[in-house]
Amino acid sequence: MGENPVTVEVTQLRSVADRVMAAADRLAELRFPGPDPDDLRGSKASGIAAPDLVVARLEDVVANMRGWAVAARMSADAFELAEQRNAGRFDRP
Repeated sequence: MGENPVTVEVTQLRSVADRVMAAADRLAELRFPGPDPDDLRGSKASGIAAPDLVVARLEDVVANMRGWAVAARMSADAFELAEQRNAGRFDRP
């Protein structure tokens, strides 16, 4: 059975995590204006919740991006620590 060694470039992983976190921060700053309720008073469109749904979904996306970035950083730290602790135990090609 052949081996498929896996390598992780922790520097690159951290860099991607930083970029994802920065993108999440930029998304979190976006504001979606909703319709002015006074302009829609009496119309069927006055009860539309679409802007609220967009904001809620965007908050979910931002939270998931931030969560991924934190998990990626933690993984990079764990890989690095495992490498430091076990570097001499395994033969390298």
